[in-house]
Amino acid sequence: MEDRLRLGEQELQLNGMALRSRAFFKVYVAGLYLPQKTQSAQQALAPARKRMALVLLRDVGAETFSSSLVDGIRDNSSEAEFTRLKPQVDELLGVMQKIGEAKKGTAIALDFVPGTGTTVVVNGAPQGRPIPGDDFQAAVLRIWLGDKPVQADVKKALLGAP
Repeated sequence: MEDRLRLGEQELQLNGMALRSRAFFKVYVAGLYLPQKTQSAQQALAPARKRMALVLLRDVGAETFSSSLVDGIRDNSSEAEFTRLKPQVDELLGVMQKIGEAKKGTAIALDFVPGTGTTVVVNGAPQGRPIPGDDFQAAVLRIWLGDKPVQADVKKALLGAP
């Protein structure tokens, strides 16, 4: 992953990089891009332009990937918050279903722009329209940075913690 990139007019820097594995399978490499580096999950979750970049290390079906995203959002949201975000979660699922199976080497980015929303980008091409809500953006990012992250060492690495 690159050390720096541009998202609109904002330059972002790689805050941390991690390997997501499941059982003994390597699933993806993740990189968190922020305007400025931080080791604080709370600061990383604050509204700002950012990107969560994933590069798949194996083929992943749309259903598997989608259910992992939903589980991660549900695990890191209160029941009331998840219910309130359900329309955006459903929209994200719709985008992921249209993408279908993601092959090894596919680059998936979740671009966050405050006031605009969350855009899914696959191999450099935006998919669908931005999904609105700064609260939704934070809920998606909590999949990796929340109190119940997808993998504890992934959270630590994305936050650049030693």
